[in-house]
Amino acid sequence: MTPEIALTIDQNLFIRKPIPEKGIVCSNAERAERIASEYLSSVETFSCSWGARVWIGNYQENTKERLFVALAPVGSGSGLVFTELFSAGAKFLVRYGSDDAKNPEPYEYKNCVKLIDETDNLYGYCQASGVDPSEWGESVMASPVLLKAFLAEGNKRDMIIERRICHHLENYHSLRNPNVFPNRKTILEKQLADLKEKANGKKESFDMESAVLFRCAKDFGFHALTVLQTVNKEDKDCDPYEGKHREAALKDEQQVFVDYIFTSLLSTS
Repeated sequence: MTPEIALTIDQNLFIRKPIPEKGIVCSNAERAERIASEYLSSVETFSCSWGARVWIGNYQENTKERLFVALAPVGSGSGLVFTELFSAGAKFLVRYGSDDAKNPEPYEYKNCVKLIDETDNLYGYCQASGVDPSEWGESVMASPVLLKAFLAEGNKRDMIIERRICHHLENYHSLRNPNVFPNRKTILEKQLADLKEKANGKKESFDMESAVLFRCAKDFGFHALTVLQTVNKEDKDCDPYEGKHREAALKDEQQVFVDYIFTSLLSTS
């Protein structure tokens, strides 16, 4: 398939140096820096004044293959970084993020790995990218190559894995809580109902980046997958990575997610 995007690295604004084929991308700056500093060795790093950053190194004892961790902005603006990561050499890109779904079930907060194999509800970015209107908001699937690798590794570890559809949030506070927009509440509730109907019983997640990532990967003809962790975003008095929630969030990050993601990623080809 001929790629829909012909961007070359010399045209990039943020990612101006060549990078390895496989990497993890995060929109949480502290998470990206933790993973890079605690798990990569022989690290090279570069950044730009707009906040995007890349760390390149080896994972644990694997000295044969270099990987990268990248920091991309929150929201659909992350598409700029995803696009430039692919143009700079990435072919397998895994987003490690957190679910924006409102009021998760209690079991989701511990040892629950959400593999996003389908995204939808992406309109503005599709329009701005010249995508045919018939595809706006429609499903874009994860890479079957990455999905197979992550499912296989999860089975080896006897992990709790849920395959989910992830609906794009262009406005974080709208679909999470339609009451925030009282004059448009009915419209937003209708959007939520339509998304649930479209999911057809499949478990649902929400975030602001996965649909854009999948669209970019599809347009390049490369591979993308998202792995979501559930952290506590419902406590108005405490950040998900502070106070009483920090230990639980970091415990799952360290004991469940990071090695699983790196190992699965390294097994792909």
